[in-house]
Amino acid sequence: MSTAIAYTELGGPEVLTTIDIEVPAPGAGEVALRVEAVGVNPLDLKLRAGLRPSPPITEPRRIGSDAAGIITVGDGVEGYLPGDAVIVTGARGAYATDLVVPASHVVRRPEKVSAAQGAALGIPVGTAYQTVQSLGIGPEDTVLVHAASGSVGQAVVQFARLYGATVLGTTSDRRADRVAALGATPLPYGPGVMDRVHELAPQGVTVAIDLVGTDE
Repeated sequence: MSTAIAYTELGGPEVLTTIDIEVPAPGAGEVALRVEAVGVNPLDLKLRAGLRPSPPITEPRRIGSDAAGIITVGDGVEGYLPGDAVIVTGARGAYATDLVVPASHVVRRPEKVSAAQGAALGIPVGTAYQTVQSLGIGPEDTVLVHAASGSVGQAVVQFARLYGATVLGTTSDRRADRVAALGATPLPYGPGVMDRVHELAPQGVTVAIDLVGTDE
């Protein structure tokens, strides 16, 4: 029997429970996989806590949309075979031991990418890519990324650098080395942060991306 994480009432992490589930056989254009890791996204928390409106709960509600795992059944899908390591995005109920998803929702996982890293790519990296593309960031830009050490922030830094932009990133002292390693100039949080921005970018900032979303 396979298991999944679900909840039947809104609240904190304590409302999450383990349930037994039946996993259907994959249909045409689908693959089954054994889950190795799942992505934990802000939307999961907001829905579970009631911070984002959702329909009434009438049965155990499963969560999660991103995962990584090993295909167990996929003989009828071109390009994938049992044993292939894949990344899953846009799934329903990814917090589970087993999943069946459309093959269009999986991509092969590179050997150097761990299951945990692969499961963390979907929503954060997708959000970052959409942001950088929508803003048309390029070599002429100086980009200020607020909260550059977060999951979306790290991806934004990498995409912006890939497209040739100069990047400044606010971060805690603890994560400054990580931000620098990704190609951004780290800016410590706290009083005087705007003065530090002006010192490092006297010509001004062409794009500012706020990934904190709070008043400070």
